[in-house]
Amino acid sequence: MRKFPIIIILFSLFFLIQCTENSTTLETKAPETGEELSKVYCASCHMYPSPDLLDKKTWANFVLIRMGNFLGIYQDGNKYVDKMPSKWLEPGKGGYRVKQAKVYPDKPALSVEEWQKIAKFYLENAPSSIPSASAKTDIKVGIPFFKSKSFSQKKDILPVVQAMEVDSKNKLVYATEFQGGVYKFNYQGKALEYLKGKSHIVDLEVENNQFITLDMASRYASDNPKGAFNISKSFIDFKQKKYESSLEELMRPVSFTSGDLNGDESKDYVIAEYGNLLGRLAWWEGKKDGEFKKHTLFPDDGAIKAEITDINGDGKNDIIALQANSDEGIDWYINQGNDKFQRERKLRFLPTNGSTHFQLLDFNGDGKKDILYSNGDNGDYTPILKPYHGIHLFLNKDGKYEEEFFIPLNGVYQAEAVDFDQDGDLDIAAVSFHPDFQNHPQEAFVIYVNDGGNNFSAHTITQFEEGRWMRFVTADLDGDQDVDILLSAMNIKTPEVPKQVADKWAAADNAIIFLENMTK
Repeated sequence: MRKFPIIIILFSLFFLIQCTENSTTLETKAPETGEELSKVYCASCHMYPSPDLLDKKTWANFVLIRMGNFLGIYQDGNKYVDKMPSKWLEPGKGGYRVKQAKVYPDKPALSVEEWQKIAKFYLENAPSSIPSASAKTDIKVGIPFFKSKSFSQKKDILPVVQAMEVDSKNKLVYATEFQGGVYKFNYQGKALEYLKGKSHIVDLEVENNQFITLDMASRYASDNPKGAFNISKSFIDFKQKKYESSLEELMRPVSFTSGDLNGDESKDYVIAEYGNLLGRLAWWEGKKDGEFKKHTLFPDDGAIKAEITDINGDGKNDIIALQANSDEGIDWYINQGNDKFQRERKLRFLPTNGSTHFQLLDFNGDGKKDILYSNGDNGDYTPILKPYHGIHLFLNKDGKYEEEFFIPLNGVYQAEAVDFDQDGDLDIAAVSFHPDFQNHPQEAFVIYVNDGGNNFSAHTITQFEEGRWMRFVTADLDGDQDVDILLSAMNIKTPEVPKQVADKWAAADNAIIFLENMTK
């Protein structure tokens, strides 16, 4: 739940309008109650969050405190203070950049008394608990047309895999470790090469004669710009730190995509710099000499993923991007030519949604690009299960998106639609980093089999409790013309994970599982 630097101006304009109306004898009542005040201040930079979105404890212990900070209401313990306490700021360059950017206002946007009315309204109307997303979902153990087995052993790669990439041309798989190195496997799961390191590579691309990596620098919240993007001619060159092109000081980047955005037949890149309080979505124009020219699309934090496509059929590539971390939504960036893009907000989501991923595809076969969207991020505060976490299909209706269906799934991080069983309709694979560990651990990885009418039966692997599954990639790994899956584990214990669950991860020997499609 975030701020924007123009927030004070917006509030000033609001009250100026009120005064103007009063001067013209229009009797407009100023907001007085906590609910009225909340609808002014808590909807000024994102969708209005109603009290029932979270439980009382989460509102009280985290969200209201954070909301107050962005409005210039600062607390140190039980005392209100005039400025953000230094102990709450990131030390070093990250905190300095936040101060310079004036993320937290110097002057409060409202009085302490008004803020206390807002807080009281939320705490009095929030429920003591909220329901789980998938408490009633029946997930069967065993996937009818998949056989699952271990792809890698602990001795090859630890179960803290951040990213995977399949090189179909050379039948290779690359995987990166959290705070570790990069591994190269063959399709049978044999480790061929290893680059030792302490990187945070979260995205990579292997295409033709290029090996491209994106290093997040810190998995945890930080505004210290230490991320890096490197292009090498090969994995060997990458191991030797021979880069054709490099970008440094990126703000905690999480993903990238490539394409020709200006028609010069050179590859350009869109990089999502999620950041923390500061971030950016930008496209980087590729030059013949290997250098890049930066074009900022959106100058704020929360960018997660982008895709390049000609969305309006005018012959120029456009950009579709997912924005999170407050004013969540999906935007079109329409190519205007001359290196200019016009942003259009197509879908807007609640600030509690926890957007994580989207897939651009024609789901219903009408020739238009639809959106399969997932929301399940639960890492901003002590995780709680949320009924609105899950998978959504939005159909493209002549440039407007309408929700076709919603599949509830706690903590989903990634969802992709593929015709796995080759029956002519699209099934959905989904992985959850924050499932209901206590009551429904089967949510960790699910394949939803489509009956042809968008009615789905849910199935999971027998190893659902043997790892904290976070990412998957799809490819025909055994060469039989159907789509297989590689599923990777990120066995990091967070507060909601019971000890007995973490013990099962430690006892297992799976970092990557191969799900072999047996359709053919």
